[in-house]
Amino acid sequence: MLHACINDVKEVDKIANGNLDATKDIGVEINLVYSDSGRILVRVVSPILERYNGVYGKDVFPKGIKITFLDDNENEKAWLEADNAEKEPNKSLMIARGNVKLYNTRLDKLESSELRWDENTKKIYTEKFVKITRPADRDTIYGIGFETDQNFSTIIIKKRIQSKLSGERVQGLSN
Repeated sequence: MLHACINDVKEVDKIANGNLDATKDIGVEINLVYSDSGRILVRVVSPILERYNGVYGKDVFPKGIKITFLDDNENEKAWLEADNAEKEPNKSLMIARGNVKLYNTRLDKLESSELRWDENTKKIYTEKFVKITRPADRDTIYGIGFETDQNFSTIIIKKRIQSKLSGERVQGLSN
């Protein structure tokens, strides 16, 4: 009986020449779960996770990320998507960058170039430009700086630039 295997010559050369990066681990098709007291509170999905080890270690999601925020009953409440993200393991802060979108169950949508999620305070915020579209209220808000809870239910705009409200909302505000 004969057994054989075929190796990629380039991979063998890397091993033989010592060109492997021991300070970096790479994971593919990542599905992370954050839980508390046995309840799942957050799910993180990404095609690639690069974990850099050492004193200045960090987790990098270079090919995009999708975060799903759940309530105490594990119902989906909000979703955050970005082109890439970064998290320092010793800190509770994740920074999402590039084509960042935050949605909730009301179909409200926030768009920005960067959002920060603090796992400890359960807040999502930015000092960058934001656009918030709220179809149920038929309005759009533009501003600089933003803060919300991780379920994207309470919205604070730090500096409102412009708003487009529906006619019914304008009448309701003047009464």
